[in-house]
Amino acid sequence: MKAVSLYALPLVLFSATSLAVELPALPAQHNASPHNFFLSSGTKATNTDTFDEWSIDSGYSYSVFDSLDVYIGARLNNSNESNNGGILSGVSYQVSDRLSVQSTVRGYQVEENEQKQGAMAAEISSRVRLTENLDVHATFDFEKVQQGVEVGLGFRF
Repeated sequence: MKAVSLYALPLVLFSATSLAVELPALPAQHNASPHNFFLSSGTKATNTDTFDEWSIDSGYSYSVFDSLDVYIGARLNNSNESNNGGILSGVSYQVSDRLSVQSTVRGYQVEENEQKQGAMAAEISSRVRLTENLDVHATFDFEKVQQGVEVGLGFRF
């Protein structure tokens, strides 16, 4: 039978702070980028008050300050009227964590006397968050052809 020997090793304790090395920040811990892409959709009531018309706004936004963004994008929709789509740009201001205000200027083409001409539309909207997923929004839209006011509920997911 073989003898088993136990050897005692010296136990060395190090202070955790003396050997700690600061690890690089995780991607989520870096400062937020001022560059963002956005995509939003919705329905728009027309003169016929149909809800079969939808629009999608998408583009690029740049955060100038913590609560102020400027953006440029495009509006696409399924309307037969050419004045409901086009290139847009604007400013978005986050007044508080629950209230935001946004202004948009949109360029589009309209056909008059069998000639296409450029036209502009302006839109001012505000949004109040009631809960995490529910908000109320109001929009005033002014175009050469028509004006509109829209108030509604929005669901965020």
